[in-house]
Amino acid sequence: MPINVNKQIEEAMKRGEFANLPGKGKPLKLDTNPFLTPQARMANRLLKENGFAPRWVELEKEIKEEKAQLERILINLKARRERLAAIIQQYPHRHAAVSRSFEHERARSIERYSEKLKNLNRKIQRVNLLMPTRNRQHTLINRTESINRFKKACPSL
Repeated sequence: MPINVNKQIEEAMKRGEFANLPGKGKPLKLDTNPFLTPQARMANRLLKENGFAPRWVELEKEIKEEKAQLERILINLKARRERLAAIIQQYPHRHAAVSRSFEHERARSIERYSEKLKNLNRKIQRVNLLMPTRNRQHTLINRTESINRFKKACPSL
C-alpha cells in the first residue's frame, strides 16, 4: 500500500498539482500545543505576538549572555597578559613592576569572575525551577574548578 501512495504522489507532482499551493515558501504554523487549554494557547499567542516570552526563556538568554561575559573576562585578561609579556621582553628591567601590576589586575579579574559565577549559578537554579521539562535543565557550574581553569589559562607573569 505505501508504494501505491508514493506512486500517486509522484504522479501528482509530475502533473504539477503541488505547484501553486497557498502558503508555498512560507513557514508552517506549528505553534499549536494539543496539551494546552484554549485559554493558555491564546495567552501564549498574545505574549509571543507582543514580543514576550516565558520567564524561563528569558533567563536562558541571560544565562547564555553571562557565560559569554565570563569568557570575555578571560579573553581580555589573556590579551592583557600577552601585551605585558611583550613589554617585559622589550624592557626586562620593568619585570617586577609590570608583574605586580598584572597580579593585582589578575586578582581583581578572578574575583569578578568568581562573583559572576556565583550569580550565574543562582540564575541557573531559578531557571531550573521554572523549566517546564527536566531534560532541558542546566547543570550548575563548579566554581572551584572553573576558577582553577581560569588561573591555569591565564597564569602569572
